[in-house]
Amino acid sequence: MYPPVIEHAGPARHGGAVAGRLVLAACCLIGAGAAALTARAELDVRPTAAQRTAAERIAVADRWRTWPAGRIFPASLGYRTQLPTTETATRAGITAADSCQSSLSAAAAAAASQAGCVAALRASYVDQPQGVVYTVGVLAFARPGQALMFVRQLGRIGGTVASLRALALAGTASARFTDAARQLGAVRQAGPFVVLSVAGYADGEPAALARQRRPSVFAPASQLVAEVARPLLTPAVVDCGSRQWSC
Repeated sequence: MYPPVIEHAGPARHGGAVAGRLVLAACCLIGAGAAALTARAELDVRPTAAQRTAAERIAVADRWRTWPAGRIFPASLGYRTQLPTTETATRAGITAADSCQSSLSAAAAAAASQAGCVAALRASYVDQPQGVVYTVGVLAFARPGQALMFVRQLGRIGGTVASLRALALAGTASARFTDAARQLGAVRQAGPFVVLSVAGYADGEPAALARQRRPSVFAPASQLVAEVARPLLTPAVVDCGSRQWSC
């Protein structure tokens, strides 16, 4: 403790006051430096393996929200025909507003809700000859186990062809595609997502009126499901040096 300034003679008193302030300032600098080092040490702490795994899992599950719709549903998707040749299905459009309830039939919507479906997206594609329409849907769940639960329920409620609702978009080749025209369906689990597809003729011919079943015509439905599911399954990797991550 510094002696009271009043106890010193003139020059000594002045010098003692200055020295006291310098010592006090030095102490403050030391304290500030220690605090800075502590803060820096805390910032230098890297996330644990468990924290990284949890963050990566959340990043994957949030792709329905963080990815642009055009990334989930690319402008074109390749598929193989029965000939076999490779053709391209062109995206007719993506629904502006969708939900688990509006994307599915009543029975499938109830099963999805029970399993914990949190969001749904749909897009329609037209095959290269413009004769077949495919509606592709992505259902998002919080965890893979919930997605698996829903997939298992599909077999008990009429299968995939009666689950995903057809998406008709005015002014496109998909405009006449309705639920009644659905002839074939496909489904695949992709981690916390379920990707579904239904296919039918672009002219809207009801499946009930078809004189002959031709599943090979609509077989690319499963290929489109696989193409949409593949990027969604790509693991996320925490990179503390990237702007996308805050570590």
